[in-house]
This record gives sequence, structure tokens and C-alpha cells, in this order.
Amino acid sequence: MDIIASHHKNKNFSQFWKETKKLSPRAGLPVSVEGVSETTEIANLFMEHFKVKSSRGQGDTLRMHTADSVIAPVTVNAKEVRNIIVRMTRGKSPGHDGLSIEHLLYAGVHLPRVLALLYSLCIRHSYLPEGLMKTIVVPIIKDKRGDPSDKNNYRPISLATIMAKVLDSVLDSHLCKHMCLHDGQFGFRPGLSTESAILCLKHTAQYYVDRGTPVYACFLDLSKAFDLVSYDLLWDKLSGETNLPSELVAILGYWYRHQQNNVRWAGSLSDTYGLDCGVRQGGLTSPKLFNLYVNRLVGELSGAGVGCSIDGNFVNNISYADDMVLLSPSISALRKLIGICESYAVAHGLRYNVKKSELLVFKAGRRSCNNIPPVTLCGAPLNRVNKFKYLGHWVTEDLTDDLDIERERRALAARCNMLARRFARCSKEVRVSLFKAYCQTFYTCSLWVKYTQKAYSALRVQYNNAFRVLLGLPRYCSASGMFADARTDGFHAIMRKRAASLMRRIRGSSCRALKVISERVDGPVLCHWVKIHSPKNPNVFCK
Repeated sequence: MDIIASHHKNKNFSQFWKETKKLSPRAGLPVSVEGVSETTEIANLFMEHFKVKSSRGQGDTLRMHTADSVIAPVTVNAKEVRNIIVRMTRGKSPGHDGLSIEHLLYAGVHLPRVLALLYSLCIRHSYLPEGLMKTIVVPIIKDKRGDPSDKNNYRPISLATIMAKVLDSVLDSHLCKHMCLHDGQFGFRPGLSTESAILCLKHTAQYYVDRGTPVYACFLDLSKAFDLVSYDLLWDKLSGETNLPSELVAILGYWYRHQQNNVRWAGSLSDTYGLDCGVRQGGLTSPKLFNLYVNRLVGELSGAGVGCSIDGNFVNNISYADDMVLLSPSISALRKLIGICESYAVAHGLRYNVKKSELLVFKAGRRSCNNIPPVTLCGAPLNRVNKFKYLGHWVTEDLTDDLDIERERRALAARCNMLARRFARCSKEVRVSLFKAYCQTFYTCSLWVKYTQKAYSALRVQYNNAFRVLLGLPRYCSASGMFADARTDGFHAIMRKRAASLMRRIRGSSCRALKVISERVDGPVLCHWVKIHSPKNPNVFCK
């Protein structure tokens, strides 16, 4: 047990998980899936299940713009490749060739130069070797408590070769340089996170509620959004809406047209199939390509001139990749925003899931919002709820945080029990290290600004008891004393650090929506930050 935990303490995560997984053996594969028992037939069954047909039909015409014909050709240098190899995460499953990142790390000093030459030639000639584009797709069970013989209880995981991952990282760095996205998109962008999107949502709703106006929030869900990207439209956007060199657009187009996938089940492979639509599953460039695909929608919504706005800046839509929420102080404006989304989805081959899309009304004071006109999406009425789990954070109609605090309290109890059960025999130093890694996350705790003392104290007590259980301390020992002895942050110290970190990030962000929030001295986050740092006078600077 000490060896296992010491791997984690030394950040040798590959060995840590390898040894830890031996404590809980994985369940074997089911004998049959959907009544099929032969392994190759099961692999072909999943192949048909995972393939996605484009709703726009076949279309992969790559039209190049000639504006960059005088630009110097793209060249990959050895330093860039070396930095990518060093930064890549170790311990990942290899592709069809069995090579992993460790092979590249210890292959010698000349390998980055050779790979840089190979990638430069591939980009120059818009060609990739067949082995580099081959991907193994592995079905992974979704719900372990569900039926393992049901094909719908599996999701695909793509295993690309390490050579393809390095090239994908090279292309990803060029996309970052040449792609300009709208500020309403928070997903997979440097300096932004799910916490930033949730903050923008709650601050906008609180801004209107404090002024006596309810806010109508429509949470939209796209069905298999990443898998329905049409290539002809994507290539047009890459060529026309970015200044990406045509050589990089051509190599991406060649990769997608010639990629070969095989489903692997119990050592057997399915027939080879390609991609008719959708970005590559697990690819580093895939999130950015999808963001570009829906970027014009974010711009159209922001330029519609309706919906919520703060200080003249429209904040009527907040997106994190395919998770979008529309904000409006009126039903008529919300319907107009939904209409823009419906038209864009039809033109781009996307589909909205009405069953998972919901309407939430943030109440203002005691005003009744029971009799509101119906709101429809794709002809079907939206289900109205009083709470919604947005990006893992519970948002309620009265903007209270008790429910989300209870979510985190339950998650903390589960993590603590797991550590106490598996690592009870480890040394004290190792258990403290594991406690810091697993029990001090408190996801979105910096956004808790409106809660009852009962819910907040319950989480604090759970945190203290978790540390006592893991270290085997008496139940009524001093909380401050035990954290001081172990050189570990207490509950209130963590909350202060998280709040200060959030304020630093939003004040240093280039996102226009976050700038508007940081400049308002009456914002709930700033008031909460002042409150937890000035407990004797919590209302100072807040009114």
C-alpha cells in the first residue's frame, strides 16, 4: 500500500493507477451482445452502432482561397516537436502499432528532428501515411450497473497512434494562432473554464433579479453534436473564416477523408470504415474545429439585439462547446433566439434534443412566474424545471447554492470512504498527500455566494470528519490543530484561496463578458470575496 501511494505522491500516475487497479479487478467482457456471441460479429455490430450518417447527405468538397498563396510554406521545427513530446501525458493506451509516448521520450535526441521533417513533408504535399490515419475504436461500458449485453450501454473510445497525436498537437497549435472565436464561447479556450461560463450565467441572472426582472433561461442540448459536423461546411469555414494557411486546411481534409477505423472486441477487429461526418473522437484539434463550426451561431445570437445585456453588452447566450444556454428577460425575445438556433441547426445538419432541453425561470422577488406562455423548440414544448445541472453545477430558480453544496458534500463523502477503505494501512504522509489530491477540489466552490449556514456548515463538518477518518484521529479532536500538525489547509482557507483565485482570473481575462463582471463592484462574487476576507464587517464595499 505504501508503494502504491508513494507513486501518487511522486506524481508517477501511470504506475499509481496500474497498481491501484489491481486492487479492483475489472469485470470480464459479456458472453454476447444483442444475442451475438462471435467476437468478430460483435465488433461489426458495434461498428454499425457507432457509425453516424450525416443529415445533410454526402458532401466533402474542399474549396481553397488563394489569398495566402504568397505566404511562406508551413514548416515544423524540431524544437516544437520536442516540446510536444515532453508535455504529453504518459500512461495512455497505445494505438494499433503498440507505440506509446514513452517510446518517443527515450528514442534519442535525433527523433524530434526526423519527425519534424516527416510532418513538414506531409503538410507540404497534403499527404499522410496510411498507418498514421488508422484508429482503433474500443467500446467502453457507460453504466456498470446496467445491462452489459445492451449495445446502447456502450460508448466509443478512439485509440490513435502516438505519431498521429503529435501531428495533431502541431496542427492544434496553428489553429490557436489563426482562429478567432466569439467571446460567448467558453469551451476549450485558454484562460476560460466551466467555472467561467457558470459565473457568467449566475451573474447575469442575478443582475436582472436584483432589479426586479425575471430571467428566462433555455438550456439547449444538441444530439451527438460533435458527430454531426458536415465536412463541406467545416472546410469552407476553415478557408473563409480563419487565416489558416491552405496547406493546413488541405492536410486536415486529407486526414478526414482517408481515416480508417476498426472496432476492437476481445482481440478481434471489425471491418474498416471511414467518417462520413463528425470531428475525430479524442483528437486535440476536434474541440477547436467544433467551436469554429458553431462560432457563427454565437455571433448571430449576440448580434440579434434582444435578450439579456449588462452595461450595453449583450449576454444573451453562453456556450461551452455544445452546451448552450439562452438568457432573456422576456418570452418573445427568447423565442426569437430559439428561432435563430433552429435555423442554424437545419442549415448545418445539427439536431436539438427536445427531451433534454429545458426551461428555467429565475424568479425576481415575489412575482409569480407560473402562467407564462409556452416556449417551443423544433415544434415541441420545452419542459419547465426549477433546477438544472449546468456543467456539473446545480442552478436553481432562486439562485441559491444549497443544492450544489449538498452535491459536493456527497461527492466528498464518497471520495473519503474510498481512500479510507483502500489506503488505511499507508503511512501518515502518504494519506495526507492523497487527501490533498482527492478531498480539496470543491468544484465551483468559488461560485457559492447565496447559501444557508446549515448547508455550509454540513460541508465543513464533512471535510473535517473526512480528515479524521483517513488519519484515524479522535472524533472530537481540534480541527485547526490537526490541520496545522499535518500542514494542510483547513476548510475556510481553501474557500478564501478559491475565491481569490477566481477574482484574479476574471480580472485578468480578455473575455468581454468577464470584463463586464469584474468591473461591477456590486457583483455577488466580489461581495462574497470581501465577506470571507472581512468577517467582522461583511457588508463593507458591497452596498
